[in-house]
Formats: sequence, structure tokens, C-alpha cells
Amino acid sequence: MKVTIRKKPLSKNRNRLILDYYPALTNPLNGKKTRYENLRLFVYEVPSNQTEFTHNSETFKLAESICAKRQLDIQVQLHGFTPNHKKEQSFNAYFRRLADRKRGLNWHNWNSGVRYFELFVDRDIRFLDLDLNLCEDFKAFLLTEPKLRDARRGIGHNSALSYFNKFRAALKQAWREKLIDDDLHAICPGLKEMEAHVEFLTMEDIKLLLATPVTQDKCKRVVLLGIITGLRFCDVQNLRWRDVSGTKNNYYLHFRQLKTYKTQHVPISNQAFDLLGDRQQPDEKVFNKIYYNQIRDFLVKWPSDAGINKHITFSCLRHTYATLQLDHGTDIYTISKMLGHRHLKTTQRYTRVMDKSKKEAAERLVLDL
Repeated sequence: MKVTIRKKPLSKNRNRLILDYYPALTNPLNGKKTRYENLRLFVYEVPSNQTEFTHNSETFKLAESICAKRQLDIQVQLHGFTPNHKKEQSFNAYFRRLADRKRGLNWHNWNSGVRYFELFVDRDIRFLDLDLNLCEDFKAFLLTEPKLRDARRGIGHNSALSYFNKFRAALKQAWREKLIDDDLHAICPGLKEMEAHVEFLTMEDIKLLLATPVTQDKCKRVVLLGIITGLRFCDVQNLRWRDVSGTKNNYYLHFRQLKTYKTQHVPISNQAFDLLGDRQQPDEKVFNKIYYNQIRDFLVKWPSDAGINKHITFSCLRHTYATLQLDHGTDIYTISKMLGHRHLKTTQRYTRVMDKSKKEAAERLVLDL
């Protein structure tokens, strides 16, 4: 690898100074190959006075110093070390680039992690600035700061865990690329997962809902579909008729989950198929113009009108599906596959909710009052 200084003509008797790289280098900011670096310096083509002679002399000395430094950095890198100028680059920008490579709902978690980090530091952080104290302070910040979209509420513990894990993943990648000297991912432990309260509807609750009339038929069908299929709202919202196949007693959905970007093949019942409505063109959405806020408000009013005193969200419908399946004897492995969980551990939390042995034990002790 060779680095040389080259002049490029400018107007008004001037030349721009450029560094030429041969062969081409990979630009760390965008991953593209580059053959030159603009030093943003100029010299006079034909100096006309002592000031211009002096300017040329000093500018060439500066350019030669930069050229020698770049040459040394390249040699250092060839021997397994990282040039200092790379460690002086922005970790904020690096974190953002990693987030932008993600897809689906995973991008939203990465994006939130980046936004909270930028809110925490309030300035550009270089790789050289990263240390254990900064990592621990960011962890504490996530546990105490309010949510970005609701200043009255703090970040949920498990949400803070997720955002901090994205930050630690960025640290791990930076360490692998030798942009930081210490494996901060290893020496700064993540947060421990806190078991969240799983709210769900019982079969008695569902009967109350069905006995309570509503005027928003599309919202009602979306909610009932969530209960009997366990689909996430984003997947229901994105569902198109080309994703719906089969015939009576053998209907199924074949789609890519937005959260995990995993292809999912889900058998559905005849009743679930009827909730989809009349079949339209393949590229049309099954539920056109349905929005999360619309369903969120509907899930406040409908249970309330039915006399159900529970805070129900669309995620609770997914919990309802899992707990009802367990109650009807479906094995946990099958439920995990139907829900599209990556790990069986994610599904196991429902077994703690629907532990029949606990219920039976509680009913065994009956006092003669």
C-alpha cells in the first residue's frame, strides 16, 4: 500500500492537495472503496510574492506530515493493530449504522437504543471515549429516565434491558473490529430480565365480550382474530390476501413476521378464516386501513362496556391465545411454533400462569367455617 501527494488544479492560480491510495482503501464511514482523500489544503501554482512562497512551504510540510501518518496507520493496520484515527471516529454514527442494517420490528428496538444513547450523552462520543464508567452510567440512565414518547412514565425494565443489550451488541462488534481496546460487552453485564405480569382474557371474559354489542365490526374481527390465532398486531395489519391459502378445514397463513423476519406457516380454523371477511385481490390487505391507535382505543372501550376490569392490549390477546391453548391441553412446543417464538423459554412463561397443579393445590385446603 502506497500513499502519495497529488495536486489537482483549482481556479485562481491554485492547486488542491490530495492523498492518493494505491490500491484503494475501504472507507470506514460508508464501506465503499476510495482511491483518494481530499486534504482540504491548497498551494499556489506559481507563487507571486513572499507570502505565497511561505504559504506553499508550510502547506507542503503539513501535507507531507499527514501523508506520513496515513502511511504509518496503514502499516500498523497490516500488522493487526488499529490506526488511532479510526478510534477517534464517532461511536454514535457507528451505532446508528448498525441499527439501520436491521429489519422489521428489530429495527425499532435498535433505533430506540440509539435514540436513548444520544439523549444520554448529548454529544458525539468517540471510540476512545468509551469506558466502563460510561457504560454503567448509560445503564443507570435507562432505568431512571422517562420514555421518549411519554415523559410521565419511565422506561419499562425489560425495555431498558433490550435497549442496553443493543448498546452492548454494538460494543461487542466494535471490539471485534478492534475499534476499542477492551471487551466492554464482557466486563459490563447486562440487566437481568424481570418477570412481567401477563394479562390475559379468560373464556368467561370472552363470553362477556361476545355478549356486548359493538358498532366497529372490523375492529371486533381483528380482536377476535388475535384471540384465536395469537398473531401480532403488526402481522395482522400487514396481512395480504396472497398470504391466505387453503380450503375449508385446511386454511393456513404463510407470511414473514415483521418482528423476527422469520417465515411463518400458520394453520387457522374455519372460524378464523371467516373473520378475515370476503376475499379480495391478492395484493390487497385483509384489513385495510386498520391502525394500532384505533385498536388500542377499541380495547379500552369494549372490555369496559362488557364489565371487564383489565388493562387489555393487543399483546394480551396473544397471551390469551397461549393460555387458552395450554388450558385445553396443547403442548408447549406446538404453542411455541404457532406463536413463532425463536426460543421455547419465551413460551414457558405462560406455563407459570396456567399451572393447573397450583390451582388444584389451592383448592385442596377447605376449612369448615
